[in-house]
Amino acid sequence: MVNEETLKVLERLRHADRPVSGAALAREFGVSRVALWKRFEALRAAGYSVAADRAGYRLAASDKPLPWEFPGDEGKLFHFDTLASTMDEACRLGLEGLAEGAVVAERQSAGRGRAQRKWESAGGDLLVTLILRPALPLAFVGALGLEALACLADTLAELYGLEVSLKWPNDLVAGQRKMAGVLVEAFGASDQPRFYTVGLGLNVHTIPDLDRPAASVASLGHPQADRRAILAGWRQRLASWARDPRPEPTRWNALSSPPTPLAVDTFDGRTMAGFPQGFDRTGSLLLDCAGIPIPIRYGEVRRTQGVAR
Repeated sequence: MVNEETLKVLERLRHADRPVSGAALAREFGVSRVALWKRFEALRAAGYSVAADRAGYRLAASDKPLPWEFPGDEGKLFHFDTLASTMDEACRLGLEGLAEGAVVAERQSAGRGRAQRKWESAGGDLLVTLILRPALPLAFVGALGLEALACLADTLAELYGLEVSLKWPNDLVAGQRKMAGVLVEAFGASDQPRFYTVGLGLNVHTIPDLDRPAASVASLGHPQADRRAILAGWRQRLASWARDPRPEPTRWNALSSPPTPLAVDTFDGRTMAGFPQGFDRTGSLLLDCAGIPIPIRYGEVRRTQGVAR
């Protein structure tokens, strides 16, 4: 953890428009050059890049979502340089009784998406899992997943003016290019789970090597995108919704990609093909199969694919 005196040096460098000499910083903070050097070392140990040359000290750009970057929430945000899975760590913290929080990792060795698919990241992206305790029955897990995507779409629109769409059951896309995916898991009784974990993988600065088109916030014209701002906006929106859940199918429908014929394979071996008719309040997709709207729940889906008209 970075102490208050070291944070003052961090903020001074962050707002400097040119390198600042060590002598000037030592005078400003009333400390010796040795004490100042120790603060620089503390910043480096915390993951910041502090460069020094004849002109002075400067802070390299960094958007690492470190706990002390979120004043007032430091005890609820857990950051790791490397972690097996943010979902697994969030589950552990939730079972230990953490009421609400976020687990962030720079890299994951066993990150996963839906249906146990591996989530790839080249680093520099937003890999986070939230712990939430909404009064929401398990049947509404799809609503939580859709709202997580909708809150992310709202955040990216507010920060960067991006127009992105929900792609059921768990993707956020820019046109046909995948930008993000969410994974929702519940723990406890089906009528009232003890808590939910909502995992997010968002391509911010890099694009993973996928078998389908992908995009990042940077590739869409925002190379200076800030993961801290994205996390703060997304988390605030979704946590607020979770404290008073109000499923809004019309909101999710408006943010969704234009519907096209779809085939859905379920975990129990069924295959259904039809035309999406939007969502119900539980977050289930209503698939028109031969004139009969069939609700398909988030947890039932093994695979989806487009079909020819």
